[in-house]
Order: sequence, then C-alpha cells, then structure tokens
Amino acid sequence: MTRAPLPRLEGAVELLDRADNSDAEVGENLRDIERLNRYFGGIRAVLRHLRRLISDQPGARLEILDIGTGGADIPRAICRWARRRAVAVTIEALDRSEQVLAVAREWSADYPEIRLRRADAPRLPHPDRSFDFATSSQLLHHLTEAEGVRLLREMRRVARRGVIVTDLVRSRRAYILTTIAIRLLRTSRLTRNDAPMSVLRAYRPDEVRRMAAEAGLSDATISFHPWFRFALVKEIVSQRGV
Repeated sequence: MTRAPLPRLEGAVELLDRADNSDAEVGENLRDIERLNRYFGGIRAVLRHLRRLISDQPGARLEILDIGTGGADIPRAICRWARRRAVAVTIEALDRSEQVLAVAREWSADYPEIRLRRADAPRLPHPDRSFDFATSSQLLHHLTEAEGVRLLREMRRVARRGVIVTDLVRSRRAYILTTIAIRLLRTSRLTRNDAPMSVLRAYRPDEVRRMAAEAGLSDATISFHPWFRFALVKEIVSQRGV
C-alpha cells in the first residue's frame, strides 16, 4: 500500500528567522549552513548549473543577484570559482536580516566582488533585466506557494540570461536522514531545530513545477542532486557565449 506524501509544514517559523537570537547564535547557525552546503552539495549544485549556462569560458563578465544569501557562502564560492577561471564577476547578495548581513559582511571582507544589501523577498528592488543571472539557495521553502510564485516571477524579470533556484526536497527519508546527520555533526541549537524543519517546509517536485508554471517558467528544467536537493533552472537566452 502506497503511503500518502508527507504533508508540508505550514506556518512554522525557523529559529533563525526570529528576532531574539544572539549574534553568536546567528553566526554559529550560518557557519553550520555553510558547512552543510559544502558537505552535502548545496554549493556544487549552484556552480554546476552556472558553469553550464556560461560554458565556463575564461574572460567572461557576469553580474549575479543572490537572493536570501544568509552568510553569503554561495556568493563567496562563486567568487572563488570565478577567480580560478579569470571570470570577472560582481554579485549583489540580498537578505532581509541586518543581523545576518552583519555576519555576511565580516566573512566577505576579502571579496570586493560582493555587494550586500538588505531586501525582503519576494519583491526585488531592481529594474528589469539588471543581472545576467538570478540565484537563490534554500530560500523557497521559507515562502508560501503564492510568495514562491512571485519570487520566481521576479527572478525571471530581473535576469537577462538565466535563473537558478536550489532547495531541499520534502520526503520522510530526507527528514529522518537529515535529523540523524545534524545530530552526528554536533551542530548548533538553531541548526538542530531548523534543518529538519526546513525539510518539512520544503516543496515536492510536483509543487515546484506548479509554482514555476504559474510564474511563467513552465519550460524551466528541474534536476535532482545528492542529499535531497533539486535545482530549477531557466535559461533565458539560447546563446551561451558572453
């Protein structure tokens, strides 16, 4: 007998999204997120699709918008990749929390390519087609379906060449294994609460496809990556040169 899909946890608030965390707790949680993205493929998923969309050409010049950047670990990873390949990149990294942005500024001090700015998605304070690529990592599950549709529509509006959205996939197996991994890695109090909750708040592939279609991205591709992650990618132009 087939079990019903795991229902999405609606209306929950992760501890990092609360206003009463100490700076130390926020820093510990963001460091955990960076470590989990490095170990479990969050960074690799973004870089894989970015490389494909630009054909990994030396000498490229890229403007990227990263939404819900957290500690800006994804933008820093993009910068390191770009430096190794002589790709000139500028990244505007958005987050709604000044407390989170303070940590991101400290950790990104050696990355002049990154501009950090406070903004509350899904609305984006940018003109149409103002960046080559718009990216977000593990932001979608923080939003309602209606907000997710608006975010995807806004990302498509501000991007000239492509949209890359990565996040977790909701399933019972993902929830159980994430809970075990978080305990074994001895993560912070916020991470022990938020990581399993993030899986419960995440969207299933059929839900993501429905949101993408409503946002006008019905031709976007969805691929799956290790450790219960997906990437939704919309290539806006057919030519991949710069």
